Amino acid sequence: EKAQGKRVLSLPLWLYCDDTSGNTSKKWNKHNSILLTLAGLPRQLAQLLYNIHFVSTSNIASPLEMMEYVAKMLR
Repeated sequence: EKAQGKRVLSLPLWLYCDDTSGNTSKKWNKHNSILLTLAGLPRQLAQLLYNIHFVSTSNIASPLEMMEYVAKMLR
């Protein structure tokens, strides 16, 4: 009903958060980055850099806060 007769496809995504350093000096500058890849890809393809997509990064927001916002935007 919502699609009004249009074709609908599901697209499983694998979202994950990684803590990294924006290190330009010897100082550790921790920030969290959210990345995604298509969940249906074979492992050898899913790990290639061009299949990993940057979503967001923050050194202030917690990973949970960032994921909540990403989920809201995807909905």
